[in-house]
Amino acid sequence: MKVKFMEQELISIPFGNSKIDALFYHSTSQSDQSEKEPIIIHVHGFLGNFLDGSQRFLPPILAKSGYSSLSINTRMANFSLFFGFGILEDTVPQIDTAIVFLKGLGYKKIILAGYSLGGCIVLRYAALRNDPSAYPSLKGVIALATPRSMPDSIRHRWDIWKSEPSYEEVYRRAKEILKPDPYNASEDRTILIYKARGDTYRPEHTEIYTYKTWWFLAGPEAEGAKASKQIERLKIPILLIQGWHDDIIDPIETFELAQTALDAGNKDVSAFYVNVGHTLEGKEEELGDIIIKWLDRRFQK
Repeated sequence: MKVKFMEQELISIPFGNSKIDALFYHSTSQSDQSEKEPIIIHVHGFLGNFLDGSQRFLPPILAKSGYSSLSINTRMANFSLFFGFGILEDTVPQIDTAIVFLKGLGYKKIILAGYSLGGCIVLRYAALRNDPSAYPSLKGVIALATPRSMPDSIRHRWDIWKSEPSYEEVYRRAKEILKPDPYNASEDRTILIYKARGDTYRPEHTEIYTYKTWWFLAGPEAEGAKASKQIERLKIPILLIQGWHDDIIDPIETFELAQTALDAGNKDVSAFYVNVGHTLEGKEEELGDIIIKWLDRRFQK
């Protein structure tokens, strides 16, 4: 479908005493229906929507086919993990606010899409908002390059590269520092994990957290970051996409997530693989085509 109007605008959505930064791609297509629904909310990986992953290139591709997008930066983006603010559970009211904003613009059908860490975030949100009578606008979830469990994925990677300190040591320290209530702990510290992403001490192989942000994202008790525990609660349509050559997330994990959802009774689960790595870069048009066809088949009459 040809598009006669498309624009992008950087916006800020009020959120308490703060704001949610977002990039709004608005598309109007040449048809009697001025714009396709649903609109897609995109949630980022570790570095934020404007720096990494598929969420940088998907919105303009989708807009060309008439689907508008809102790419949001949550509290998990950019430096929040470094300073103790990047708690996965705290993204839930932020996504609530983004949905209220879009409903105020007249959108009634909303899809959540997340890349890598963002996939865990949107699955967690959808699991908590899985009552269609209370949240009728939430119509589906797209998870890209998403691990079965963020804690398991991080632990596995650290074990491979023999991180310093080890996963077990960080867990031991976190339990001591954050007791008795990790969420409301008054003490927290920044930690550097050397050899977390490779076998050197170079910055690109190093990860930074605080004990609190690590606890709720990577710790063994971080239930909200375990995508397999969230996806089994969803009955709305799910689309999973992963690269065959992903060196961060084992490709089998997408199959396992799909199987978990199917076993739990979801009748609309789709999984696709693309011949690419974790960033999905180089296959942007193919990825967009998969998503557009998935959207068209389910939401266009």
